[in-house]
Amino acid sequence: MKSQFISRVYPAQLFGMFLLSTSFLAAQLNEQDVRQRLDLIHSGKISEVRTEVQSLLRQVPNDPGVRYLDAYVTENGDQAVKKYQTFVDTYPQNEWADDALYKVYQYYYAVGLYKTADAKMNLLNDQYPNSIYAKREKKPEIKPVVKTEPPPVVEEKKEIVTPSISSSGFVVQVGVYSQETNAKQQSIELSSTIGRQAIVFTKQSGARTVYAVGFEGFSDEQSAKMFGAELQSKFNLDWFLVKR
Repeated sequence: MKSQFISRVYPAQLFGMFLLSTSFLAAQLNEQDVRQRLDLIHSGKISEVRTEVQSLLRQVPNDPGVRYLDAYVTENGDQAVKKYQTFVDTYPQNEWADDALYKVYQYYYAVGLYKTADAKMNLLNDQYPNSIYAKREKKPEIKPVVKTEPPPVVEEKKEIVTPSISSSGFVVQVGVYSQETNAKQQSIELSSTIGRQAIVFTKQSGARTVYAVGFEGFSDEQSAKMFGAELQSKFNLDWFLVKR
């Protein structure tokens, strides 16, 4: 009786194992799958994608698409850039490798490590000459507009005062400068161009203090990334998320 029960159950167990292995393989993501999840992120569903990515990491931890998305949804910039760099080193021929390397470039430029950023851009140009990011050379910020006349002194003082930044939430950073006056000038121009008040805030880059330009007022990561995506699509402006 016991042997008959085992003979009936064992094939079912094998079938269950087959289904598990099939779903395991199906969990691997192709380029279209990754793009679909990026679209979800940009539409405000980053929490849902992050939850799915954590599940996929347990199933297919070495899948390139999953590894790329894991870096993309990582909130901490220092951790994210390490994941992007590891992705480039591990999957240099993957369709997302140039994108990951460009994000590494963006990070180093955003924190004021310009030589390292330039080295990453040179590497991108060399290894991925057909990439949409190759030979771009444009720094992730809007170029200052040259004015024929200096603005009135009173107006300048009013506009360039560095706003206070809340101690929580997110800032969408769009530029970084070694000189505070340049950062303040950029914030004025961005405020006029974007139609939203840009701020200047300090960051530490090694032993140096640099001046970043960005937009605050985002209490959650989803709304901040949606605004960043809008900056990219409407103004061709690269951005970087900073948690306050």
